Amino acid sequence: MNLYIINNVLSDYTSGMCVIAAESKEQCRELFISEFSEYHADDFDKWGKFTVIENVQHPAGVVEYVYGGG
Repeated sequence: MNLYIINNVLSDYTSGMCVIAAESKEQCRELFISEFSEYHADDFDKWGKFTVIENVQHPAGVVEYVYGGG
């Protein structure tokens, strides 16, 4: 399992971020859209900046998130 730290997503005036545990970036995207809807898919695909921590012991899913604000 990998831990994906994604910055520059969930934007509302300023950028938010989220952390997702997933086996792959594809699964990470599915979990992201499942949690936050297609509305934020562009954030993930176009603007997301990823840091990946490999081989973590955590079940798949959204670990934590914060919406941007202003």
